[in-house]
Amino acid sequence: MTTNTRYSIGSRFLHWLIALLVLVLVPVGIIMAGRAEINLFDDLTNTLYAWHKAIGFSVLLLMIIRVVVRAQGGSPPYPRSLARGQTVAATALHHLLYLLLIVTPLAGWAAVTAFPALITLGGYNLPAMPLVPQDQSLATRLFAIHGSLALVLAALIIGHIGAALLHRFVSKDGIFERMWFGRN
Repeated sequence: MTTNTRYSIGSRFLHWLIALLVLVLVPVGIIMAGRAEINLFDDLTNTLYAWHKAIGFSVLLLMIIRVVVRAQGGSPPYPRSLARGQTVAATALHHLLYLLLIVTPLAGWAAVTAFPALITLGGYNLPAMPLVPQDQSLATRLFAIHGSLALVLAALIIGHIGAALLHRFVSKDGIFERMWFGRN
């Protein structure tokens, strides 16, 4: 009986799609927040907000699908050569990334519901988050929480990318290939 050493194609596709979306979300979020900070609300700022909300909500939906796919398919085992501490750290980091990739967009969705500012691209409105009242003070707190979570998420993603590249180019232990599309 052979053990699969790679994630399923569905998991790999979702991983890289979400990664691409998050790599767009973070700089767009930083730019739009910076423009809002200096009270520069023009067409560009509104467009950035619209894209950020649409992409962020998409990440939330894709992460829900990803959790389901992961629960059904599991994950391949780590190589036996990997130290126990590394596997524990990697597992903890992945769980934290999954958590933040769900909680961060949820906080953003709650914030735009409380503000309210649910309009996204093409005049499409996000649905209001259930049980979140329209309240400017609450919106301000939720936006701050969303921004803080996003910065923590960005820092963890940088660490995740660094670890992946270390496994790919230095350790050459097959960890990177578990999520890559190329050959083993």
